[in-house]
Amino acid sequence: MLDNALDIRTEGFWARVLGENGVQKWVFYIPVVFMTLFLAVPMALTVVWSVFERTQFWMEPGLTLFAYETFFTSARAENYLFSMLHAAIAVVISFALGFPIAVFVRHRIPTALQNRGVLLFILPFMISELVRVFALRPVLGRNGVINTFLMDIGIISEPITVILFSPIGVVIGDVISFMPFMVFAGFLAMEAVQGYVFEVCEDLGARTVRAFLDVIVPLAAPGIFAGSVFIFVNSLGSALVPNLLGGPGAVNAGLIVNQAIVAIDFPLAMAISAIMMATLMLLLYIGHRMFDLTKILEPLN
Repeated sequence: MLDNALDIRTEGFWARVLGENGVQKWVFYIPVVFMTLFLAVPMALTVVWSVFERTQFWMEPGLTLFAYETFFTSARAENYLFSMLHAAIAVVISFALGFPIAVFVRHRIPTALQNRGVLLFILPFMISELVRVFALRPVLGRNGVINTFLMDIGIISEPITVILFSPIGVVIGDVISFMPFMVFAGFLAMEAVQGYVFEVCEDLGARTVRAFLDVIVPLAAPGIFAGSVFIFVNSLGSALVPNLLGGPGAVNAGLIVNQAIVAIDFPLAMAISAIMMATLMLLLYIGHRMFDLTKILEPLN
């Protein structure tokens, strides 16, 4: 009798777990558990470890702000601000180049071909970022494609040396690497802008540039901001681009963290990472307050 009762309870348990409603619940909980274990918990531990005390090869529990003091009282803080500036410049350039592409695909290309058009900007992500960035060196170098072309057509008489192994090279690398994020986010935002908006602008005689700046950009602002955050965060934290295109003096937040890890100063690395997370959270809060990011895909009525 006990065995039969146990079997019945076991069958009932698995029926609830594997039944239609049970599967639906598990499908929902699996990504929540995954994000909690591999995103929320590591971020929380980063903040906790940032106040630990440094040891010779690791760190030990404690409550000290020495790592933050080391960061803010050294050149690292100034380098962090400069890396934020370079990331912001990359965002502006990516917007100027990428968002008009998203508008063009959404407005000018037939609906059946729009996804294929956007697919073209996925192709660079099928190549390793290392290969993509390193391939810019023969293009931007002293004897590279750009300098050779400009000298051949007579625009310059000697090679331009400031576009490689300089902040300009870093910004160019960031734009090339991360501009597709602006195209994707802009395209998704434009999905929420109905076609009649363009027709109304044309009927009212608004010029293309005027309609773009006064109508399209405000309507797509949540998507533009989302793409800008993607580009800003990646530009701020990617150590590969300044390593390959910035030269010996190039630095950004990702490189600062890497240098702290190499120096076996793990609390400092955690503190800088925590500051980067705080920067991201602040940006998201500002963006949500200004644009309400939950409406990024909400169509206009």
